[in-house]
Amino acid sequence: MIQNICHLIASREHGNLEKHVADLSRWQVRNTRAQVSVIAHPRYRQTLDEAVKFIPLNTDHSRHHPSLVWRLANQLRAGGFQIAHGHGSKSAQLLAAVQKYTDSRQVITRHNVRHPRDKLASAFDARIAVSHSAVANSRLAWNVIPNGVDTSGHQAPSLEIQLDSVPNILVATRLVKQAGTDRILRALAILADVELILLNDGPERNNLEKLGRELGVDRRVSFVGDPDKIGTFMRATDLLLLPCRNEGAPYTLVEALLQRCPVMSTRAGNAEDYLPADYLLDNLEPGHLAEKLRRALADRERLRSDFAPVFERARRELTLDKMAQATWQVYTQLLR
Repeated sequence: MIQNICHLIASREHGNLEKHVADLSRWQVRNTRAQVSVIAHPRYRQTLDEAVKFIPLNTDHSRHHPSLVWRLANQLRAGGFQIAHGHGSKSAQLLAAVQKYTDSRQVITRHNVRHPRDKLASAFDARIAVSHSAVANSRLAWNVIPNGVDTSGHQAPSLEIQLDSVPNILVATRLVKQAGTDRILRALAILADVELILLNDGPERNNLEKLGRELGVDRRVSFVGDPDKIGTFMRATDLLLLPCRNEGAPYTLVEALLQRCPVMSTRAGNAEDYLPADYLLDNLEPGHLAEKLRRALADRERLRSDFAPVFERARRELTLDKMAQATWQVYTQLLR
């Protein structure tokens, strides 16, 4: 019987990986009888459910820092955890460094396409990946468990919006250089009678507004700096465009499919696992992007028809319950 588990985060960001751990630990503490702990930098304390035991550790030190490894080993021994579950490359490196000092069974989750590599990953009792593409370059056996979203809050919306009747595209990525949003604006300049909603903010906003004016598309671009409204816009837009490059399983894709919003994406993460081929991008070159968007938006009834089976599959597979139950099954098999 699983009674005592802990998760380890050693990152510096608040992205998909951190959301994954927050959601998974909350589900575990609410739906099982196990004591659930999270070891992480103090900045993550407020992101966790109050019933999850938080164990602070300054993971900003180098993974080679002797006090970091020593403190983690002491925390794992003191907790008496049956399972220690590390998320991401640095967590895997730290768990590997303390293996000889603890009795916990160790699990790792690979959240992107690069790390942890096979040489390190082979040292663990069980391995999870958030998408098939994340482990396409691996020769090891992995449990592929996609990210899932908590659908318990998907109730009748209190706020809806009505967009213009012309085809519209939603982009919900942060406005930074590496996001490729400038290429989306250049693609928009090739398209006629299509509007774009940029639902986020970031340091590139002023440059993008200037580029929009230079390209003559500024009247067709809306900057909405409130990502909290993403569900509302997903329900109203024709198509969500995901220009992500190497994310393992972006939550924006999952949320869109559960909101029954069609998606066009690069081949990053689990997009290839769920999206029809016509809605996968080979690159973000403006001409290629414009042609793909033109075809997708030419017939909005066909667009919805193409995605009907995708929405149903997402409803079955991409929920937090599904993700957490599959993860719990991995734990259970380890302790048999």
